[in-house]
Amino acid sequence: MSGTSSPEAVKKLLENMQGDLRGLSLECRKKFPPVKEAAESGIIKVKTIAARNTDILAALKENSSEVVQPFLMGCGTKEPKITQLCLAAIQRLMSHEVVSEAAAGNIINMLWQLMENSLEELKLLQTVLVLLTTNTVVHDEALSKAIVLCFRLHFTKDNITNNTAAATVRQVVTVVFERVVAEDERYKDIIEQPVAVQGNSNRRSVSTLKPCAKDAYMLFQDLCQLVNADAPYWLVGMTEMTRTFGLELLESVLNDFPQVFLQHQEFSFLLKERVCPLVIKLFSPNIKFRQGSSTSSSPAPVEKPYFPICMRLLRVVSVLIKQFYSLLVTECEIFLSLLVKFLDADKPQWLRAVAVESIHRLCVQPQLLRSFCQSYDMKQHSTKVFRDIVNALGSFIQSLFLVPSTGNTSVTPNQTGKAFFSVCLQESTLLYC
Repeated sequence: MSGTSSPEAVKKLLENMQGDLRGLSLECRKKFPPVKEAAESGIIKVKTIAARNTDILAALKENSSEVVQPFLMGCGTKEPKITQLCLAAIQRLMSHEVVSEAAAGNIINMLWQLMENSLEELKLLQTVLVLLTTNTVVHDEALSKAIVLCFRLHFTKDNITNNTAAATVRQVVTVVFERVVAEDERYKDIIEQPVAVQGNSNRRSVSTLKPCAKDAYMLFQDLCQLVNADAPYWLVGMTEMTRTFGLELLESVLNDFPQVFLQHQEFSFLLKERVCPLVIKLFSPNIKFRQGSSTSSSPAPVEKPYFPICMRLLRVVSVLIKQFYSLLVTECEIFLSLLVKFLDADKPQWLRAVAVESIHRLCVQPQLLRSFCQSYDMKQHSTKVFRDIVNALGSFIQSLFLVPSTGNTSVTPNQTGKAFFSVCLQESTLLYC
């Protein structure tokens, strides 16, 4: 904030605010007299604050609900030119961090109304991002409403708005978890007695978290809910959500912020009780499907694997094993066994290929491979995971070079298999080392 709190920056802000209010008054003088009067009162308010306070930014923040009111009224006119002027002015205030929690809540409510009327959608996304990245005054219901706004704009029919909203959602999710990291850093020297999570209630444990961690917990929990096609607890107002996009967000959070899940018992609980069961459930079509098998005699047809979901699921699995193996030893045993099954000859070729890719991500970490041996293969009554992976890779490599000849049972070299050989050879070499 140092760059925005210098005397020159403050003077420039005051000039811009008064200019914005004069422009708003001019635009509304004929059609919207109440807005014109509010803008003129706002000019007097800004001048009074500047004249009576030495810390102008603090005074502006304290009175921000009154300061932004003319601009909120201007947005309420739903006139494109006026709305654009007001949103630009609000963004300027937010970038100088002179918006209070109450004012931020009013701004989000106004943005929601504009979203429902399909007005200035790109500006709305820009305003939400500025609001959430320049300060931490938005929490709880106001934050969830801002996130839902971005999600809903992601599912509009306009491709530009759709793609911009998707990028905004990713940034906002990252910001929410970055706040947790910063919050943990602030409280790192304070020793707290951990509170055990009671029972199976996923909502009871929220009370043990600090504000930023609580927001992140509720967001991550609802991402799991939405991917599972269940109603969210916190993101009230969500109308639709694609499973592929949800899995991408889960993967991003798990990969970028593993320390949050390892340091907070409540987040560890979410991994064990929500993420792992969800992944196993979504893998079900991939486990049951057999390529070339007839389903006519089966009373219930087997659902075919869906490449976009399967690919993202395997990425999530790779992150879970790499980042949280020590926390999810039993669950990782299940995931590794699934990877082995996906290399079976009766699985679709693309499924076998993405399974090899997932194994490759694990093979580049020798310490992780040693952990597999110690936790599974070297224990008497445990699944021989390491052995099964090596055997499955060997069978997979052999199958790439042999294909049935047309009209007889002999086999001929498969030229396309050579494209996979070098990668697969690396896999098995790394495993044996």
